[in-house]
Amino acid sequence: MFFRTTQKVRVLLLLGSLCICGDFTAADDPVIPANNGVTFSHVYKIDLPKASDCKVEMDTIPVQDQGTEQAVSSQGMEGDNNIVFRHNIRLQTPKCDCESSESFQALLYRINGLEEEVTYLKSQCTQGCCGGGGSDIKCSGHGSLKQDTCSCVCDEGWEGEDCSRRSCPNECSDNGRCVDGQCVCYQGYAGADCSELLCPNDCNDKGRCVDGVCQCFRNFMGEDCSLWRCPNDCSGNGECDDGTCICEDGFTGIDCSKVMGPNNLRLLRSSEESLLVEWDEVPGAEYYLLTYHPEGDEGSIREIRVPSDTNSYLITGLTPGVKYIINVSAWIKGITSEPESLEATTEVSTVQKIRVVSQTEDSIQVEWPNPSSEVDYFRLTFVTPEGQEQEVRVQKSSGAKTSYTITDLFPGTKYLIKVQAIKGNTAGKPSSVNGLTDIDAPTNLVTKSVTEDTATLSW
Repeated sequence: MFFRTTQKVRVLLLLGSLCICGDFTAADDPVIPANNGVTFSHVYKIDLPKASDCKVEMDTIPVQDQGTEQAVSSQGMEGDNNIVFRHNIRLQTPKCDCESSESFQALLYRINGLEEEVTYLKSQCTQGCCGGGGSDIKCSGHGSLKQDTCSCVCDEGWEGEDCSRRSCPNECSDNGRCVDGQCVCYQGYAGADCSELLCPNDCNDKGRCVDGVCQCFRNFMGEDCSLWRCPNDCSGNGECDDGTCICEDGFTGIDCSKVMGPNNLRLLRSSEESLLVEWDEVPGAEYYLLTYHPEGDEGSIREIRVPSDTNSYLITGLTPGVKYIINVSAWIKGITSEPESLEATTEVSTVQKIRVVSQTEDSIQVEWPNPSSEVDYFRLTFVTPEGQEQEVRVQKSSGAKTSYTITDLFPGTKYLIKVQAIKGNTAGKPSSVNGLTDIDAPTNLVTKSVTEDTATLSW
C-alpha cells in the first residue's frame, strides 16, 4: 500500500493534535492487515476537571465507500473525570488511481473535518470550562482558579475577584479601610488590623491603655488620667477636684475619712440627779452617741443614741454630788467621729428643814437632817450685825441629824444662818433659817434706898 507524502503528514498531524488535547494519553493498537486493507486504531484518554460542565456526545458514523470504512465511537467514561474515545480508520488497498478517486477525496474531506473537531476539542479542554485563559492569567499570578466555581482562590495577602488587590489583615476589623494592603484606621482605633481601641489622649502618658480604657498610674485618675488622684479617692465621702478632696457634709480630713465631731459640748443645767448637756449640730449626721459614767468607774458606762435632729440631752437617774464623764460623737455611714468630752458634777443634796433648836442671849443652836447621799462636811455661815459673814465647818454626824451651836453672839440680835452640804469641791444649795438671841437679863441688881412708897434700885 502506498500513500502520498502529504497525506501521511496530514494523518500524523491529526494524530499528534489529539495527543496534546488537555491532559490525556493515546494508545496505539497495532496495524492489522485484513483482506489486503489497513486499519488504524487509536484510543485517546482525556482528563477533565471534576464536576465539569463539559459534555461530550459520541456519534458513530459508518461510511461505506468503495471498501473504505471510517468509524468514530465512544469508549465510555473511565473513573469520575476521564473521557476515552476511539476512532478507527480502515483503508482498503487503493487502486492505482486512488488519489483521484471520489471515494479517496471524500475520505480526506472527512479526515480534515475530524482534525478540525479534535483541534476545537483540544482548545476547549485547554481553556477549561470557564473559558478563561488559564489560572495564572485569570488570578493575576496570586492565586489558583477553582474550576468547579470558575473563581479564584487567592494566596494569602491578596484579594479581589482576580486576586489583583493586596488584602489587609483581618479586613481591618471593620474599623478602618484597606489601602494598598495597609489598614487606615478610623478615629479611635489603632493597630495593624485596627482592632485596638485608642484611649482618650493616649492617657496623657500617665497610664496605660487596655481595650480603650485608661488604667491610670498611681496618683492619677480621670477618663484620660489627666487629673491628680485624691488621697484614698476621698474615701468615697467626697469629690476629687484635681487632687483636693471636697468632702460631703459631716466629713473632714484630707481624704474625707473622718466624721466631724460635735463641738462645744457644754452643761446647761444640773441638779442632784440630772445633767442637761448641749452641743453644736454636725451637718449630715445620722445620729449621735452619748455615753457617760462616774469618774473612775468606766465599767458602769451607759450609752444613749440621740436622733440627728436633736443636739441636747437630759441625763437623769444620777447620784448627787458625783462627777460624771460625758462623751458625745456623731455617726455617718457607720463611721464615728472623735468624741467631744465634758466633765460635769451633779449637785450635792440640799440640806432640808434646818431649824433653831434653842437660843440664849449669846448663842443659837440649829439642827438639820442628814442628806441621803454622801457628803464630806457641812458649811455653816452667819452674818454679824456689822454685816460680816462668818463661816464654820461642821462635820456630819453619824446619826440622822446634825446640829451645831453658834456662840459669842450678841443678845437680842437676829442672825441669818445658812447650811450647805459639801462634796469634794461642790457645794449643795444652801438652806437658811433666822435665829434671834435672847435679850440680856440685868445683873448685880442692888436696892439703894427704900421709903414708905419708893425704892431705889441699881444694876
